Amino acid sequence: MINMMYLVLTALLAMNVSKEILDSFITVNNGLENTKLSLNDKMTAQYGSFEAFAKENEAKYGAAWKDAKKIKEAGADIVAYVDSIKAKVIMTAEGLPRDSVVLGDGRIMDLMKVSKKDSQDELTNLLIGDEPANPKEGPFTAKELRGKLEGFRDMVKNSRKEDKDLAEMMDRVFNFEDRKDASGTVNNWESINFYHVPLAAGITILSKIQADVRNAEGEVVKRMMDAVEGKSFKFNKLTAIVKPQSSYVTVGAKYSADIFLGAYDDQNAPEVFIAGPGARVDTAKKEIIGESIKLPMNGAMARLEQVASGAGLRTVSGIIKYKPVGGEVTTEVFTTEYEVAAPNLVVSPTKMNVFYRGVDNPVSISVSGYSDKDISASMTNGSLSKASDGYVVKPGKENEAVISATVTNPDGSKKTMTGMKFRVKNVPNPTPYFGGKSVSDETIKKTELTAAAGLIAKMENFEFDLKFEVVEYRVTMIVNGVPLEKTVKGPAVSGEIKEMFQKSKPGQKVFIEGIKARGPDGTVRNLGGLSFKVV
Repeated sequence: MINMMYLVLTALLAMNVSKEILDSFITVNNGLENTKLSLNDKMTAQYGSFEAFAKENEAKYGAAWKDAKKIKEAGADIVAYVDSIKAKVIMTAEGLPRDSVVLGDGRIMDLMKVSKKDSQDELTNLLIGDEPANPKEGPFTAKELRGKLEGFRDMVKNSRKEDKDLAEMMDRVFNFEDRKDASGTVNNWESINFYHVPLAAGITILSKIQADVRNAEGEVVKRMMDAVEGKSFKFNKLTAIVKPQSSYVTVGAKYSADIFLGAYDDQNAPEVFIAGPGARVDTAKKEIIGESIKLPMNGAMARLEQVASGAGLRTVSGIIKYKPVGGEVTTEVFTTEYEVAAPNLVVSPTKMNVFYRGVDNPVSISVSGYSDKDISASMTNGSLSKASDGYVVKPGKENEAVISATVTNPDGSKKTMTGMKFRVKNVPNPTPYFGGKSVSDETIKKTELTAAAGLIAKMENFEFDLKFEVVEYRVTMIVNGVPLEKTVKGPAVSGEIKEMFQKSKPGQKVFIEGIKARGPDGTVRNLGGLSFKVV
């Protein structure tokens, strides 16, 4: 409502307004006066908390509190300065002494009690002068007020130079660029707001300026406090957190873990102790019975390092002591476990125990105790590439390949694992089939012979689903004592071959020879031949 009334006000400044309109501004001004007092109470409490924290923890809050005090002093100065302008205007208009205009609680007298609400002379004479295009300078002028507001705006922005959102907010609120007035003429900020403006409207504008200053002050101080506290904790109930770099450690490597509070303060570090050899933690009393070892600190985090001397489960217990700001020393108990195991390279062929040339051989490669991202695998006699699920091996010409791996430990060190050997073989030849008959068949019915559509090459009892394409074969028959021989390109039975088959008689031999098929790797294999007796 206040902002809407302010926009309406700027369109009425050059007009003679009715008493009802002036009364509306008085209502808005009274609300702004109450808001000013509320914001003042809020800021007093906020500054009180900030100051108390700074006294208790100078290292953490001291620098920020020093900057906040500058904002506090600047904001208070501007609010008091604007109140002085209001008082001077009303005192001049009504001929009243200051103590009648400035009330005991710091507020300016209710504008409803001012008789010259519509007077335009006092604001104009005090703040602008006779030339609106060139407002006068000096104490308690609009030009001096603008300078103070610009200085306050820049102070707020410079207090948090990295905060772009705050800077944009301040530039919007404290915008003093020339703009068009109600008549459409480009004019300066001073004259638009205070030249020939009714007293009630001008006082309301001044009250809005005070509210803007208080709101800006509250926003920047809140951000200062938030920036200092950030992710720090408010001590009430906290749980100790142990964050190991790895919960699985190989023999000879180090177990490393960060032990810290769920919400921690890097300028108020706790003390962390673990139970030494033969010692234990009394969870009821929250203390270590026996030898305790104090861990070195890095800020608010303790670093735990132990040599993994043998395989098996290891348990570490200890306590964290910390003192929250304004609180008493508190102790929390923690326990963590990690597994120590001997390193082993595990390579599991997905479909076979050898690698075949000319096909993609899927394999899975893992090392116990290490995640996939910490394993770097390689091979001899071929290429090894990462796939969506594991790896793909493409072996070379040699008869043996070795898969190796290098792992990265949690501390960044590298370790090479012993490689594993694999045999490398060619993909076996497919078996030729004609009319449903293969090399194990000796006879074929004439109906089967004449109905056959072509020759196929099929992989039998093989782990990979490979396709071979017949590219050539030769058919030989003896018809009426005359040998007939035809060569076919591709797998299909040609018209000439079908004519030959139609002439076949029981007891006659049919020879399908010179069978050649192309594999998925592009090589052409000789598959031998087939011979059948027609029955």
